[in-house]
Amino acid sequence: MPSLPDILIRDGACAGPASHESAADWVLAPWLAGLPKQGRDLLALLPVLDVNALGLAALPNLPAETNKHAIAAIFCADPFLRVRDAVQLLRAAGIGKVTNFPTIQIIDGSAAHGFESAGLGTRREAGILGEFAQAGFEITGFATSAENGAVLARQGVHALVLHPGPASQDWRMRAAAGRELGQAIRSLRHLTNLPVRAMCPDGYGTELDAATALADGSVRYG
Repeated sequence: MPSLPDILIRDGACAGPASHESAADWVLAPWLAGLPKQGRDLLALLPVLDVNALGLAALPNLPAETNKHAIAAIFCADPFLRVRDAVQLLRAAGIGKVTNFPTIQIIDGSAAHGFESAGLGTRREAGILGEFAQAGFEITGFATSAENGAVLARQGVHALVLHPGPASQDWRMRAAAGRELGQAIRSLRHLTNLPVRAMCPDGYGTELDAATALADGSVRYG
């Protein structure tokens, strides 16, 4: 599959015609402005701010010419998210693309089991993405494994982003995450024909280079 343009995740502050001359898609995440850069993948999942409320409230203020390529970041595991209301606000803003970012999938271990048991885990996230797909939105699905990517593919997503998880301070853990990301990309090729990008979170360096070379493009904070 040919290489695809990289996708930047932005808070929207710099969004405008001049900053998007290449007409590449970009992820609109206005709540980023309220989080420190270090650990923001995880912090966005905590109740320190309402990422969906902030994201949807920012829609009317977006320059209309940027909306065609904006992918709205939606926290799909949010128990208070009303898809019908979000659909109306997104359509009113001229946005037809959605992604499950931040993704609950980066939580692992006993905490992940707790969220899943409460109906706030990966199954809910996938189901909500399916609702947006049924409403006619173009979906970019974040996944942390080939198996989860295949689940999202069955929900009707149009493209996938494999996330290696937050960067550890231990370089050996980062290197292992890079290897696992590469293996997940290889495995996903056998499960779906969808384009697959690699997420490059803050804190990683060359550990993700080999995996990114296997992907169709990358996603990073911009």
